[in-house]
Amino acid sequence: MLGATDFHNLHVQAGRLGAAEILYDISDMDFSPSNLWAEGRSWVARTDYDLWATKVAGPTPLIGALLSDTEIEAVRLPWAR
Repeated sequence: MLGATDFHNLHVQAGRLGAAEILYDISDMDFSPSNLWAEGRSWVARTDYDLWATKVAGPTPLIGALLSDTEIEAVRLPWAR
């Protein structure tokens, strides 16, 4: 999880996606919903504190790659209107 202890103040980090790993599994953090956005806003990933409800929105090739990856459990959600 991306750790946070102060849920009342927004914390924004900037950097490369590969560097986000150092924010995960911080032992003194409880939990936190987290958003990861591409700089150009072409995709976004939203993860709840327990990681079972991660949602990704982005271009068709990205979604196709996630759905076809054999190590990722992914399903396409219906559009809500």
